[in-house]
Amino acid sequence: MSPQHTMAIESKQVSRRSSFASLLMPAAGLLLAGCAGGVKSALKPTAPDDANFPPKRGAFLMRSDGTRQFRNHTLVDQDGRTVRFQDDLMEGQIFGATFQYANCRGICANMTEQMKKSYELMRTVMGNPVQYYMFSLAEDSPADMKAYMQARGIYGLPGWRFFSGSNEAITDIRWAFGFGDRNEELDQNLEGHTGMIRFGNHRLDKWAACPAQGSPEATARLMVRMFPSTERPDLPGIKSKIADPVHPMKNWTPALPARMELASNR
Repeated sequence: MSPQHTMAIESKQVSRRSSFASLLMPAAGLLLAGCAGGVKSALKPTAPDDANFPPKRGAFLMRSDGTRQFRNHTLVDQDGRTVRFQDDLMEGQIFGATFQYANCRGICANMTEQMKKSYELMRTVMGNPVQYYMFSLAEDSPADMKAYMQARGIYGLPGWRFFSGSNEAITDIRWAFGFGDRNEELDQNLEGHTGMIRFGNHRLDKWAACPAQGSPEATARLMVRMFPSTERPDLPGIKSKIADPVHPMKNWTPALPARMELASNR
């Protein structure tokens, strides 16, 4: 096989639209109601120089306390407030994050609608401690982001904010969250952007991902899984039906094994 053929295959295998197979977060995966959940990484943390990021997209540092340090990009929210990515949005936070943009004509509206439904299921913990972040892929202005949120009834909801920054900053954040494609044309194609939610508990270095257009109950359940096991809120609206006792099936009688049938006929 030629080197060119091999490179083409590798590029396809890392497509951002197959993001489950290319998550860059080093967390052990498990399946949970159609979502991918991560437990705390077994990676042993180091104590690198906090200013010495590797010269590549999505780079982060593992600190001596087992938490990640990301590049501290400057961003602006829908109200024109300036924030720093590491200091204000990551440090010690529990969050769900998506990547979309105000003038999107594709999946963005559906993503937001499903996330809004999951928000309602978690209303008692939203804003404190759970945060929802949307990162603009199109360098949207605060006015554009605010109008998008107002049109969908999410503006002013506690804990839900929309952030914009330079394309370089948002691309670096997106790659740090595991949503990148080595094919530059595909990576920067807004029409093919990821429809995933990245969940995180920065303090525990716990990460997960789920389709943003999936079940709101599944999204909310996975968000709750980001809490320490002893601190998870009891939210009745998200209890999994899978965990309920088995219900009998109407008009169905289980077949007895042959040996039991013989015993019952004696």
